[in-house]
Amino acid sequence: MHGFLFNEKIKAFTLAEVLVSLSIIGVIAALTIPVMINNAEKAAYAEGCKKAFVIFSTALDMAKTDGDINSWTFTDAATVTNWNKIKKYLSITKECIGTSGCWSPNVKALNGGAATNFVANGYGSPTISFKLADGMNGAFDIHGESFNVTRPANLGSSLLFVADVNGDRGPNKLGYDIFIYVYDGKDLVPAGDDAGGIGDCKKDGEGRECAARVLREGKINY
Repeated sequence: MHGFLFNEKIKAFTLAEVLVSLSIIGVIAALTIPVMINNAEKAAYAEGCKKAFVIFSTALDMAKTDGDINSWTFTDAATVTNWNKIKKYLSITKECIGTSGCWSPNVKALNGGAATNFVANGYGSPTISFKLADGMNGAFDIHGESFNVTRPANLGSSLLFVADVNGDRGPNKLGYDIFIYVYDGKDLVPAGDDAGGIGDCKKDGEGRECAARVLREGKINY
């Protein structure tokens, strides 16, 4: 009995086996962790897109109680006047009208190119940008593009909001952390094809119409 116990060999991993195992684990981690982080970031951006839509929609609905929005003058000259009717319904910590300090200056399109109408101080002209209490950056403008949203023919220019859902942090890219919302003559709606198409919300597109796709699909899947 004693001889059996003393003669039994104890099995263990060799140093070489341990190093090989650690190397395999390291390779797997190097491949999977960036993917997991990227997916987590995309999920956060998609949630931010939804949150910004709720914030801006609520503010615009509150502004409606002060009078008919369609009676407003939708011109560049009236941009600040219209903004003053809306901003009181937003939790703004900093406001920048024609100045820097509230917006990321290097916004890129989804395809990596230049983002149309984005400037260092916000969007369009005159520029109005702001910081919200929850950490988002925002921009407001009066603009003539429809962004693939159906709206009345007599509604020329309209109200436009832009959200940078993670504030000053990158990637500052349309369709990822930056989304556009427009007024369709009745409500604020996410920019994009309201018939269910993807518009320019694709890898080789500009990404200005991604808000509708993200809210419809509940995720960033491009």
